[in-house]
Amino acid sequence: MRKGALTMSSLLLPIAMTQGAKLGIGVGVLIFVLLFIKLIIGFIKFCFRHPIIFILLLVCGGLGLAFNVMLAGVIIVAVLGGGIVAFIFGNFN
Repeated sequence: MRKGALTMSSLLLPIAMTQGAKLGIGVGVLIFVLLFIKLIIGFIKFCFRHPIIFILLLVCGGLGLAFNVMLAGVIIVAVLGGGIVAFIFGNFN
């Protein structure tokens, strides 16, 4: 089978998911999008407010590390938020 081909199991997966799981995934995606936009806006504001620190981090390679650490925090919060919602709504069927 070629890579990326649609299979019957990939088509039936959303049907087999419970309502709590669907809601948890939706909440997780929504949290991620909102926090990611907030992260980008905050990062741009930081770059304009502190140009000397920005240039120093850019030259020393710490700018990418700082952004990746903050992005990892956003992903962790989104996964935890979606997981909590899926757990709560999955128990009350």
